Amino acid sequence: MLNPVEPLAIGFAAGFLGTLLGIGGGSIMVPLLVLLGVDIKRAVPASLVAILGTSLGGLRRLHSRGLVDPRMAVFLESASITGAVIGVEILGRLESRLLTLLLGLILLVSAVGFTALKRLSAGQGWERLSDIPVWRLALGWLVSLVAGLVSAVFGVGGGVLKVPLLVLVLGFSVHAAVATSKLMVGITALTGVVGHALAGRVDPMLSLLLLVGTYTGATVSARLLLRVRAKTLRLIAALYYLAMGLYMVYRGLTG
Repeated sequence: MLNPVEPLAIGFAAGFLGTLLGIGGGSIMVPLLVLLGVDIKRAVPASLVAILGTSLGGLRRLHSRGLVDPRMAVFLESASITGAVIGVEILGRLESRLLTLLLGLILLVSAVGFTALKRLSAGQGWERLSDIPVWRLALGWLVSLVAGLVSAVFGVGGGVLKVPLLVLVLGFSVHAAVATSKLMVGITALTGVVGHALAGRVDPMLSLLLLVGTYTGATVSARLLLRVRAKTLRLIAALYYLAMGLYMVYRGLTG
């Protein structure tokens, strides 16, 4: 049984780091909840509820600075929502141990992805969707589909895939990718929450405690985002994903 302070603290950390990295925070919450003994199938739906707090916290401030691209977010989320619906069905059919192992592998891939952002972090400067080559948009849509599926199955917002996608494929700057990803992961998470709620998998108390923590952490973090160098953001992300990815793989292999 978790002490109420623990999910609040986990939520705050997830909201704070999630906003800095443009992720929902699920890749922070789910591994830490598993570390404290929460079954991954209970942690995943609660994490998705809390991701809504990460997405909403500080989003208005970032949008007012011109960093959020709503048109791109809506375009890519049409794919992510489809993936999330599929992912809700998949979750109930997989064993917790396998889910833990797969999440670890995804985190390790994300760590590699963030190290690849160095030379491309300046972005291509496209101002409209019509300016982006069709093949890049098509690839972006497909990656977003996978991100939505990953979100619903593993309780993450999909930002672990969406931030590298926005930078590497669609030419966003790191800061713009982080801000736009905040909006996107919230939309994806909401789809997963509805699906899991209908399946009776949402733990109300755990979800509420995480949500309060994530919203608070995200609101505080949004004030710092613009002051943090892109190189620092990449380093934080890569180190976290590497450490937690290795831990989750270990848990998945050893049970």
